[in-house]
Amino acid sequence: MLTSKELLRVQLLTFIDDQQGDFNLTDFATEADVSYSRAYHVLLNLRTDLLVLDAQTVLTKDHLRTTVNLDDYRHWLYVQSVPYQVVMATLEESYSQTAEFCQEHEISLSTFNRRLRPMKAQLAQYNLQLTVSPLRIKGDESLIQLIYFTFFTTTLTPVEDLPTLPKEFSSLKNTIAETYTSAKFYQDSASLQQRRELLIGIALVRLLHGHRFPQLRLPLGHLTDLRELAGVFQRELGDSPQEALAELATLDYLLTSSPYFVRALQPQAMQRLYQGLKQRRGDYRMAPELAALSDYATGRDWFANWLFSLCQFMLLYRVDPLLRPEITALYKPTAASKAAALAIATNLARLYPQQVGQNDLRLVQRYLSKYTNGLTLTAAKVEILVTYEMIGVTTDIFNRLLSGVVHLSLLTSQTLVDPKHRDNYLVIYGTDPLAVDFAKRQGIETFHWIKELSYGSNLDRLIRTLRHHELSLFALDFHNRSQGPFDQG
Repeated sequence: MLTSKELLRVQLLTFIDDQQGDFNLTDFATEADVSYSRAYHVLLNLRTDLLVLDAQTVLTKDHLRTTVNLDDYRHWLYVQSVPYQVVMATLEESYSQTAEFCQEHEISLSTFNRRLRPMKAQLAQYNLQLTVSPLRIKGDESLIQLIYFTFFTTTLTPVEDLPTLPKEFSSLKNTIAETYTSAKFYQDSASLQQRRELLIGIALVRLLHGHRFPQLRLPLGHLTDLRELAGVFQRELGDSPQEALAELATLDYLLTSSPYFVRALQPQAMQRLYQGLKQRRGDYRMAPELAALSDYATGRDWFANWLFSLCQFMLLYRVDPLLRPEITALYKPTAASKAAALAIATNLARLYPQQVGQNDLRLVQRYLSKYTNGLTLTAAKVEILVTYEMIGVTTDIFNRLLSGVVHLSLLTSQTLVDPKHRDNYLVIYGTDPLAVDFAKRQGIETFHWIKELSYGSNLDRLIRTLRHHELSLFALDFHNRSQGPFDQG
């Protein structure tokens, strides 16, 4: 969404933020691999932007004083960009012709096409298209809503910025919100609540414009009793019971057991989900051949549960919802990872006889193998304690971590570090002081996770280095604790 010039401004503000406002511009030029003259012009442009957001901003060659934080600035840049405005226009369905958009935003059609080229490539990964007459996103409705979800979380867009819903939708909105906040099956956190509200908001805006989910390809287990919600859909929208349940079955899946939200479920909620699925086939196991996944249905092994939901998502929609070129570039498939992926996919297919074919299994194996690359864990471990303060981490930076992360664990109320192997641990932190404090107490090396790290830069080099030394990566989440302590793992 951002131009190379804008990304340099973000990189400079990140650099200044790391130095607590007092910095050396020459050091930035060296880090960014640009000339001092260009670095100075980047600084001038950054100062112009910050003055728009805070008229009292002071930015010199070695000092910054402003009330604008990094996330606010990034979001402001996103909102100004042509791709952001196009996506918002497709959600609002406010333009019947692309020419109307170009005229109102005073850009040429060639500029429109040039700025939207990366987005069109992104949409193609989900088998979606951006149409020009009218200006809309077309394709599978579930994937369209997830594209919006990915887009708005990555750009740090609050739910308040979505199109306003009419009053007649308030009852529907409140009932859905209450259903997914009072059920107590999430390990709740502020960022999770924002993501959940955002996905509900997107679903309602799409519903307002008459878009409906197609019927799910495979029958799924659900955590939520959908009957009360279905009654509201019938009263408010005039749905038949079948229409209401078809819509809610997909919405419930996306808000609970999809790979976007399953990591936040309480262990007992996961167990309930698998009990429902196993009613279809009582002897089902995820992958008997893989000892590392033997306890997936207990709800304690987050990574196993996430792999299950990811595999099920691929079988449902025949796409990898987390596919990014950056992951593919880093990923090196192995015979073991392909075998593990096939075992998971083949066994999951047993839940849906005559509905999953060989083409499905080949597709799932191709995508899933990059996430099963580390099921044979090495003796040496590196624990990366990552703060997920950035709302969009599940679909952007988190995916880049997954290219090297071979196992993920949920942070419980305590984390044990083997004092004899302290050198095997590394803490990556963003803005969370908990991560830094933990590292200091344990005497562990820290690595600053910069949110707008350019692809191919420090973090990717770190992952490749760790992989070269055959170190396994474990990610723990400071922002996703349960309300009370649960079983330690």
